[in-house]
Amino acid sequence: MLAPILGALAMLAGVLTTWIVNTRPASEQDPDARFWYVFTGACVAAPLVLGATVIDRWIGVATLAAVAGTVLAANKYSCRIFRIRVAAEHESILAAEHSALAARHEWVLRAWSRYELDPEAAINHPSMNDVSKPPTAALVRALAAAEDIRHHRQEHASGGADADYRQAVLDLEAAFRHAQLAAEWMPGDAAGIPNNVLHIESADRLRPC
Repeated sequence: MLAPILGALAMLAGVLTTWIVNTRPASEQDPDARFWYVFTGACVAAPLVLGATVIDRWIGVATLAAVAGTVLAANKYSCRIFRIRVAAEHESILAAEHSALAARHEWVLRAWSRYELDPEAAINHPSMNDVSKPPTAALVRALAAAEDIRHHRQEHASGGADADYRQAVLDLEAAFRHAQLAAEWMPGDAAGIPNNVLHIESADRLRPC
């Protein structure tokens, strides 16, 4: 009766060792951890197999074969579970990155909408709504490109477009900054004086003597 118990314990030790070897070293980031886990598991399982063999040779042989089979099965199962976990973590990272990019995208949309919804901003910076101006036209194209990539990703539920979406958001932010900078200068003014300077000069002229 003792030999089967030793055999069962040897199989359990083999399964646990295989599971730990396939799951723990990656999280611990220790290159020597795998070796020490295997070594420890072997030190536990080998005496159990040897004890079962001493008690009953045939049970010892069956135990050895059973340990080998369970180790192979546990290795296959644990590797699959580990791949699923890594894929889920990767998907979570991509989702978080996409959410951050979408937030930056929305920020540009809200910032640009101010030049349409706020009368003061629209009057002070009319070129922000004038697509005949090259910076504004470039901004509109960047907005369309970013929105198209985001819409395509939502339709197909795929993370493959994240690199393209990241670049589109970067281009959109750069185009918005360029359009804002260009809007600070009045295109029709030959001297190239910024709007805020013109407002100050106009106020000075209207000031009573």
